[in-house]
Amino acid sequence: MGNKRLLETLIKVETRDKWFEVYKLPNEVFAIMEPYHFQEVISYLIVGSKRALLFDTGAGLANIRALTEKLCDKEIIVANSHTHFDHVGNNHLFHEALVYNDPKALERLRKGYRREELAPHASRDLILPGHEEDVDFDDYSIPPSKPKAVEDGQIIDLGDRRIKVTHTPGHSPDSVMLLDIENKMLFTGDSYYPGHLYAHFEGDFYGNSDVNAYAASIEKVRAFVDELASIHPSHNDPVGDPRILKKLAVALRKLANGEVEAGTLLFGDLSVASLPNSGEQIEGYVIPDDLYIYDFDEFKIIARKRHRS
Repeated sequence: MGNKRLLETLIKVETRDKWFEVYKLPNEVFAIMEPYHFQEVISYLIVGSKRALLFDTGAGLANIRALTEKLCDKEIIVANSHTHFDHVGNNHLFHEALVYNDPKALERLRKGYRREELAPHASRDLILPGHEEDVDFDDYSIPPSKPKAVEDGQIIDLGDRRIKVTHTPGHSPDSVMLLDIENKMLFTGDSYYPGHLYAHFEGDFYGNSDVNAYAASIEKVRAFVDELASIHPSHNDPVGDPRILKKLAVALRKLANGEVEAGTLLFGDLSVASLPNSGEQIEGYVIPDDLYIYDFDEFKIIARKRHRS
């Protein structure tokens, strides 16, 4: 459940909420964590002088809007790091959500996610023991919502702070990071977090990952890493060292060029890759038979075979 030593250094906000845990970060930012589901997704409430920005709305297993309204009395706008289910689950509770201008991503939000599509992620086996009763999976779906397209480089003005949208395709075609210009904080979405990074998706459910695009995206971000004060991933830990993005850029370029040692073949239980088990047939998912875990010490990358035989 995240890095406990790291969390002990942060200010925990007592909310009495059964599902979310909230930590106060510097510069009026709240990390809203869902630590009891194996995805350990994190949303961020970034508060400006005129309005606040909620970066992602979680998996939709509890009402994040009710929580954010307790944390902030300003107008709250939503932006999504990308449109995978665990980041857009409460979009429908808000007037609209900003998402990168990708036609398939926009259509996905307008459609929502059906119960059948979410079935592989609706198992009580994926919940931390002792918290199974805190969530209702019986009719787990994500209703349609109202997306609004944003472009690479677009500025979102919160009053005294400007948030810059940076398109970082690779994990998914619509992935973005958000740069808090004044405070030098980078919210990395799923393009980086401490754990297994996903560069292996195919099909209608997740869209298509692209290792080459992923490498180019992180190389673009690497150019301003030295100017950053902190990074804030969307899974596992809410704070990280920006220098890790330099290592990720090198790792992804080696992966894209096929210049890596042989990875560990994935088979059987594919939950580590957020996929249904091999042999299951669920509409929208593609389950390759050549998925590998490539280990780079501080993080791992899951991708189709990239090493040379």
